[in-house]
Amino acid sequence: MPQRDKIALVVAGGSIGMAFSEHQEGHAPGLNAEEIARWLPEKTREELEIVDWSHQPSTHFSIRMTTDLVEVMKKLVVDGVRGIVVTCGTDVLDEMAYLTDLLWAYPQPVIFTGAVRSSDQIGSDAVVNLHQSLLAVRAESAWGMGVLVCFQDQLFAASEVSEEIPHRRDPFASPGRGPIGEIRQDQVVVLRRPKRPTSFGNTVTPAREVELVTATLGGGERLLSALAQCTALDGLVLAGFGLGNVPPSWLPHIKTILKNDVAIVITSRCSQGTVDSRHNFEGSARRLLEFGVLNGGEHRPPQARLRLAVALGAGLKGDDLRNYLLES
Repeated sequence: MPQRDKIALVVAGGSIGMAFSEHQEGHAPGLNAEEIARWLPEKTREELEIVDWSHQPSTHFSIRMTTDLVEVMKKLVVDGVRGIVVTCGTDVLDEMAYLTDLLWAYPQPVIFTGAVRSSDQIGSDAVVNLHQSLLAVRAESAWGMGVLVCFQDQLFAASEVSEEIPHRRDPFASPGRGPIGEIRQDQVVVLRRPKRPTSFGNTVTPAREVELVTATLGGGERLLSALAQCTALDGLVLAGFGLGNVPPSWLPHIKTILKNDVAIVITSRCSQGTVDSRHNFEGSARRLLEFGVLNGGEHRPPQARLRLAVALGAGLKGDDLRNYLLES
């Protein structure tokens, strides 16, 4: 039945829904969606379409599970909700929000939020983050901005946000860019409108077997050797040093994986890094690109992995795949 005046609250686990358990001797999933909604004023609750989707920590999620969550949200929009707030764990919230943004072709806003301290802890951020997310999702200025993250008075674009300081109540930031908006008292103030990534309108099932290997001092070769023998690998992202350089010992394994017709993307492991082909030595980004490795540009490695998974699921190849991976 159409819910034209409703905001959907989708509960998908995380610390915001946890409580201390003597049996578990620590905080564990304990609150359902209705209990979380009771934190809000009755008038606000009447505006909500509540979906009790999952109580799991976000570390239990996968690309497939997040894609299933996106399909649930798409159905809510088709049924008529005018915006969606998703509560989930902070550990992979930035990745879940980014993957959703890659798959979200609707103007209705989606806002991810959560909590660093559970609601039964002193100084909990659970209620304020939920309240501010609902303020933001109702704002006309949020329309058409895609997927956002709301934490501690700030709004971040899903394409820019990353978890920087996980123990603080303001764990998220957009390095080099800053928030796209703020919550000032009960007013939503948009500071800028970010450029959104291309979103696929039709249902896309991202590739599942896309791995990520990070370059470290003398490390990673055995991981690549194992992946070179893997028959189920769909794609691979390399988080290289600096401008996208990798140890020369990686090259034989990279060439083997490429011969197996597996797409490989090179990125920088630096939080604000980019791939640059100025260097020309064994293992340099230039050599990798000459071998047929794809350029991940400025995308952080976890983002490049999700973007590659979506691209492969959408059947992109050749120049279409290269352009999509480099798109801001």
